[in-house]
Amino acid sequence: MNFEVIELGLLVIFATVVLVISLDCSSNKQCVCQKIKGELWAICENLDLISAPSFSNEVIGISLANNRLSNFPTNLSLNVAYLDVSRNWLRIVDRRSLEKYSFLRNLSISKNSLQMIELDSFHNSSNIVHLDISSNQELTLEVLANISSDLRSSTSVRVLNFENLQCTYGVSFIVKRYHLIGLKHTLLEELNLASNRINSLEAGVLSDLPKSLKHLNLANNRLSFGIYLVEFGDLSNIVTVNASFQSSFHQLKVEDIVMSCNDTRPVCATLSENQHRYLRSNRWSTLLLRPKNITILLPSTLQSVYFHDNMYKMTLQDFSFKFISKPALSKLYLQNNIIYELNGPIVGMKSVFHADFSNNFCRYISPRFFEDFRNLSHLDLSYNALGENLENDVDGKIFQNLSMLTSLNLTRNRILRLPAKIFQNLLQLENLNLSYNSLGEFKLPISHMVNLSYIDLSDNQLSTMNKETRNMLDAVSQEKIVYLNLKGNNFRCNCGNLKFVKWVLNSKNLVFLHFDDYTCILSNSTNIRFSNIRLLQLLEKQCSSYTLIIVIMTALTFVVLTITISRILYRYRWKLRYMYYVAREKYKNSEKKPDALENLYHFDAFVSYAEKDRTFVIDLVKRLEEEFNLRLCIHHRDFIPGTGIADNITNAIHNSRKTVCVITSDFLQSYWCMFELNMARMEAIYSRNGENVLLLVALEKDAMKKLPFSFMDLIESKSYIEFPESGDKDEVTAFRSNLGDTLRSCDNEFRSLSAEIGVGD
Repeated sequence: MNFEVIELGLLVIFATVVLVISLDCSSNKQCVCQKIKGELWAICENLDLISAPSFSNEVIGISLANNRLSNFPTNLSLNVAYLDVSRNWLRIVDRRSLEKYSFLRNLSISKNSLQMIELDSFHNSSNIVHLDISSNQELTLEVLANISSDLRSSTSVRVLNFENLQCTYGVSFIVKRYHLIGLKHTLLEELNLASNRINSLEAGVLSDLPKSLKHLNLANNRLSFGIYLVEFGDLSNIVTVNASFQSSFHQLKVEDIVMSCNDTRPVCATLSENQHRYLRSNRWSTLLLRPKNITILLPSTLQSVYFHDNMYKMTLQDFSFKFISKPALSKLYLQNNIIYELNGPIVGMKSVFHADFSNNFCRYISPRFFEDFRNLSHLDLSYNALGENLENDVDGKIFQNLSMLTSLNLTRNRILRLPAKIFQNLLQLENLNLSYNSLGEFKLPISHMVNLSYIDLSDNQLSTMNKETRNMLDAVSQEKIVYLNLKGNNFRCNCGNLKFVKWVLNSKNLVFLHFDDYTCILSNSTNIRFSNIRLLQLLEKQCSSYTLIIVIMTALTFVVLTITISRILYRYRWKLRYMYYVAREKYKNSEKKPDALENLYHFDAFVSYAEKDRTFVIDLVKRLEEEFNLRLCIHHRDFIPGTGIADNITNAIHNSRKTVCVITSDFLQSYWCMFELNMARMEAIYSRNGENVLLLVALEKDAMKKLPFSFMDLIESKSYIEFPESGDKDEVTAFRSNLGDTLRSCDNEFRSLSAEIGVGD
C-alpha cells in the first residue's frame, strides 16, 4: 500500500514537470512558464535581458524584473494583466508604451531610471488596479499630475505607490492640489507618498483625495505642522495614517550624491482650464480666520495612527480631536520621537486601547494627560526618563483614569522608588514591567490587582522582598499562576533574608522566570545561585546557632510577663473595676460636694436580686418602705434610663447606706448580680473605711454555702439573715421586722448626724 502511494506521488510530480516544460509561452527558452491559479505566467527574471522576448497571447502574467531593459517592451502578450518590469534601466514611459495593453491590472515599474512619464501614458489603462512607480528618484513628484490626470476617469484603480520619487537630498517639496486633483472621483483605496522630502500639503489636497481612500502613507518625509491637518476629517473612510520617520537621518551613499536630480523641472502645464479654475478657488482661505485652539475633525473609520521614529522635538499640549460618528481609532504609535513632556489633555481618545509612547526622552506626564484614555488597555512608556516624575506622584494621579489598563511597560525609566498609590486605580492590570530601573525595594500594594499574572522586576537593585509584599503575591497567585522575573538583582543571603529565600524556593503558584540565573551574596561576600541545593542548608546552619536562643528567650519572657500581669489583674480585678467606675463618676460631677455632706445618701439601701426573685423582692420592698418609712433602691424602678448598667449599679451602691443582696441560686449564677455583690464589697473596703455596709438575705436553704470562698468572712461574721424556710406568717413577719429594724437603725444614726450638721430630710 505504501509503495502505491509513493508511486502515485511520483507520477503527479512527473506530470507537473512535463506540463511546465511543455508549456510554450515565450520566445526565450530561459523563461519559466507555469500556471498560477489556473493562469499562465512567464517568469523571465534575472536573465540579463537587453530586450524583451515575445510572448503568446495566453500569457496573463509576465515578470521581467532585474534585467537590463532600457526601452519599454512593446511585444508582450496583448492579454497581459500582471506586468513587472522593476529593477531595469527604463528611462521613459511615453503615451505609446502601454496603449496595446488594455487588460493590464497590475503594473510595477519601480527601481528603474525613469525620468519621465508622459501625459496620456495611461489613457488606455482603464483596468489598472495596482500601479507601482516607486524608487525612481529622477521622476520627482511632478509626475503625479500626469498620472492622476490619466486616471481621472478610472473606476478600477485601488493602489498607487509613489514612494521615493524625489532624490534623498535636496530641497523640501510641497504637494500641490494639481498633483492629485485627478484622483478625486476614483475609487482609490491606498496611496503611498513615503520618502519624498514632502514638507507640507497645500490646503485642499487631503480634501480633494477620493472618499474611498483607506490607507495613506506619508512616512519618511519632512512634514511640518500646517493647516492641512484639519482636512483629515474629509477622508471619511480612512483606516490608517502613517506619518512616521519624519526628518530621519539617511545613510550617506555615493549614488545619492552623484545622482542627477530633476528637482528644478517646470511645473506641469497639462491641466485643463476647468481644473485650473477649480484650484484657484478660495475655499480654504477662510481657514486662516479660525482661532488658534481648533478641534480637528477625524473620520470615524480611522483605526491606527503611525507617528513614530520622527525627529520632532516637542511637548504634547492640550489638543482636541472629534469624530464624525462613533470612533474606531484604537492604536497610537508615537514611539522613538523626541517628546519631552506629555501635558495634554488629548481629548477624543476614548476608543484608543493601545498606545506606544516609548523611547521619547519623556521626563514628565501631566496628571491630566490620560483623562480621555479611559479605555486604554496597553500602554508602553519604556525607554524614557520618568523616574522623578513617577516618584513624586504620591497621590497616584498620573494613572488614575486608566482603570481598564491590562498592560503597563515602564522599562528603563530611571526609577528609584514608586509611591504606594501610584497604581491604586489599575484594577484590571495583568502585565507590569519595571525591569532595568534602580528600584531598591518593591512595596507596592497589589492585592487589588486580581488579574495580575506577570511582573518583571529584573535588573533592578532589589536585595529582598518584605513579608507584606510576599503575602500579597501569594494572595494574588492563589487561583492562578503568576510569573515573576527577578533576574539581575542584588539579593542578600543572610539570616535576615532567610524567610525570603525559603519563599522563593518553596512558592507553589509563583513561577520565577529565568530562575537558574538568580544569585545572591552570602555573608562572606561570595555569590551563590538560588538553584544551588546547598543554599538553604548553609543559611539554616548559619542562622540556627542564635535564632533558636532568641526565639526561646523571647517566648519565655513573653510567657512570664503574660502570667504575671494576668495574676495581678485577676487578683485585683474587682478593685480595679470599682476604682474605674468611681473615678468616672467623680469626673462627671463638675462641682465637688461639701465635706459635711459627703456622708449623706440618697437611699437607705440598695436591694440587689435576681430577676426570677423579682416578685418576692417587690413585695418585700413595698412593705419595708410603708411599715418602716425606708427609701430603698431597686434596679427596675430607680435606675436612670440611658445610663450604662455598670454605671447605674456603681451609683446606686455609692449613694446607698447599705446594700442588701437577696442570695439565691439564680443570684449566684447571674453575672450582674455577682457584679453588684463585688462592687458592694469594694465599697465597704475602699470608701467606707472598712464599715460593713453589705447585708445578705439568704432566701434559699443552703444558699450561703454556695457563695465564693472570698465571701467566707461574711458567713463567719453572721452578716446575713435567713428567710424562714417554713413560710409561717409569724416567722415571715418577724423576718421583715428584723430586716426593717436593721435598716432603720442605720437610718436613725443618719438622721442624728443630719440634725447635728443642720440638714433636713
